[in-house]
Amino acid sequence: MSVRVLEHIRDAMIREGIVRNTSEFCVGWLGKSDCYIRTLRHSRLDASVDALITCASKLNHYATRLEQSKNAQHISWAKQMREHKMLCEDAIERQARSKWMKPERMGA
Repeated sequence: MSVRVLEHIRDAMIREGIVRNTSEFCVGWLGKSDCYIRTLRHSRLDASVDALITCASKLNHYATRLEQSKNAQHISWAKQMREHKMLCEDAIERQARSKWMKPERMGA
């Protein structure tokens, strides 16, 4: 479930002090409402591709900037952001495959 990916990223970012809470993560990093993750959990839904790609794009942006720093903490955050970006991209790929790999969509 892609909501777990977002929760994992959110938890890591809170631990590192990059965001303060879920609301800040949802609004600032996903471009969604402050209760987005809670709503997904309650409704047992996957995260939208829009939220995942927005997060991946922002992670990539800041990772690129942080990689230019000589500060060890910045380099560590950049590495973590690259890993999180890959998690978002993997979740997007899994969702896409689940759609097109159905027999009715494979031209069978």
